[in-house]
Amino acid sequence: MTAGGSKGRNSKPRLLRDGLAMFRDRRGSAITIFALALPSVLALLGGALDYAAVMRDQSRLQSAADAAALAVAREMSMGPMSPDRVQMLAATYVAAQFTDPPRVAGTIIEKGMGVQVRIQKPAEAPLGILPMLGAFSDLSASAVARVNADSMPIKLCLLSLGDKGNGGIYMHNNAVITAPQCMLQSNSTVREAIIIRQGSKLQSNLTCARGGIANDAGILQTILLTDCPPVANPLEQKPEPPASGPCLANKLEIRGTEKRTLAPGIYCNGVTIEGSAQVTLAPGIFVFRGGPLIARQSSELLGNGVTLMFSGRKSYFRFLDNSLIRLSAPASGISAGMLLWESRTFQKGHNSWQNGGCGNKLGDDDDDRGTFGCSLRGGAGLVPPRKNNEHHINSERARELTGTIYLRNGLLLVDSRRPIADQSPFTIIVVGRLDLYDGPNLVLNANYGGTTVPVPLGLGPIGAKSVRLGN
Repeated sequence: MTAGGSKGRNSKPRLLRDGLAMFRDRRGSAITIFALALPSVLALLGGALDYAAVMRDQSRLQSAADAAALAVAREMSMGPMSPDRVQMLAATYVAAQFTDPPRVAGTIIEKGMGVQVRIQKPAEAPLGILPMLGAFSDLSASAVARVNADSMPIKLCLLSLGDKGNGGIYMHNNAVITAPQCMLQSNSTVREAIIIRQGSKLQSNLTCARGGIANDAGILQTILLTDCPPVANPLEQKPEPPASGPCLANKLEIRGTEKRTLAPGIYCNGVTIEGSAQVTLAPGIFVFRGGPLIARQSSELLGNGVTLMFSGRKSYFRFLDNSLIRLSAPASGISAGMLLWESRTFQKGHNSWQNGGCGNKLGDDDDDRGTFGCSLRGGAGLVPPRKNNEHHINSERARELTGTIYLRNGLLLVDSRRPIADQSPFTIIVVGRLDLYDGPNLVLNANYGGTTVPVPLGLGPIGAKSVRLGN
């Protein structure tokens, strides 16, 4: 009895000891299992982190390929592209998006109507798990962009030919260019080939610069492209009408309330129209040799089917004050489509508008540090100093200029407070440099079917309006 009772009392500690021993065995097994599984767990977690990082890089790579293909295709739509240029452009666009540029291959496809951009770079896994497993040694992306040949073509409406100066197209504060159907191009290779100051507004289909574009809080309704291919002067080889011969008039001045019709021909040493005089130009070619054409105050200058050519020194046009300007180019003949035209004999004068001179100083033609720094507006029309050949529109009523304004070496200043050329079916400007000052609104319409005046070859439509990504 006593022994049995002793045995019952000793059974509970033994069970406890056995349970603790079993627990210790199981805990040891769990620790052993966990220890054995830990590398796999860490590899799984590290692989997940590596995979997320690699997928982010892959997405970035694809976005870069898409953007580069679209950018190159846009430039391709403006003219023929060589394989070397396509490669260079693709590499440039991609490199701008990466600190360590990847390998890039740009290829012309589909007979010049498309481009393919391929990008490849080593996978960058933060923990290095995936590369150890042999996964994602390299990342690659490919994009194809095609020119939509069936879309409405781009229309070249403004071309600045100067290849060195800042501000090939210069929009000072509150200047406006309204050209919704047009492409604007500056051939300048400098960093500020196009300058858009605060408060200025630019509306166009496409704005392109060989160099850079400086935008100081301007309002933009356009696609901006830099490092664009140059647009060759489409009028460089255009035959010119003769500028030699006898003068129909010398230092002609028409004033007061006089009304006169002028015949085509050569006008020497300047024509000035002022007061409220009204001058009608008969259809044909007018050559202003060795002197300017100036319309100012409340005078009127009217002409349909006319070309105004400027030849020699001191030959330029100035439409000032409240003068009424209504001009359209010929529909046929050697000067068809040409409205205002610098001849090859045109000689630039000193540029007095450099660095805000406003006529106070005579600068150097090759000084590209800046352009106009102040308004030229005056009560009776402030005429710049004699030793310069800037063309100038500040008239409040220069609203019909139908045709092409071709000033190959000249600088055109526009500083009217009313819209310019807005009543023209189309206006195309090809200039050395263009400067918009004091809040003008230069309107470049492109309604070619609204007039019989033709667009000179090489201007107007030059490529497809849209490009798209594809497979």
